[in-house]
Amino acid sequence: MKAPDSSPGGLRSVTGRTGAAGEYYVAAELSRRGWLATVTIKNAPGTDVLAQRRDRRRLAIQTKTASYGNHFRLSVKDEQPAEQDDEWYVLVGLREPEERPAFHVVPRHVMAAITYLEHRDWLWNLDRLRAPIREGSQRKANPQRTIRAEWINGYRDRWDLLDESAFAAPYLGDPRFLDLEQEVPLPSEYRTLAQ
Repeated sequence: MKAPDSSPGGLRSVTGRTGAAGEYYVAAELSRRGWLATVTIKNAPGTDVLAQRRDRRRLAIQTKTASYGNHFRLSVKDEQPAEQDDEWYVLVGLREPEERPAFHVVPRHVMAAITYLEHRDWLWNLDRLRAPIREGSQRKANPQRTIRAEWINGYRDRWDLLDESAFAAPYLGDPRFLDLEQEVPLPSEYRTLAQ
């Protein structure tokens, strides 16, 4: 199997530019809203943007960016539950160049839980979130995870949630995840979605 092209204009560079664009859009949006925000260097685990307000409130933000018309791609790393109440995801949906992106501001513990549940729904053929697979087909373990914007639309432009603890934010995602959580219990280290 041939490795993806990493030359200028190749697949890896396009993906990297898409991700970088999302990080800078998030930092810019936070700055517009009174936060001091900076994009981290690439070896900061789980954090793409650090932000602080004058009142000393600090945030660690992981960004995920989807190019126009695509779903958000995550990995098994994104199932890692939050350790602190200042951890967030901002998912950035890019649009046409002249259009403002769509931002979804999601607590990290919620993102971890729905990423975990989405993958189990897919892997175990529960099909609560998507069309059933063909009869006789079988899904295999895959490190990729897919999150659709419509599943987290309640978090769209909810920058106001950053003013409080991520653990205090209400669950605003697709209610099917609450049902799925009853069917596929989250591991004990996760916070439940209804908390």
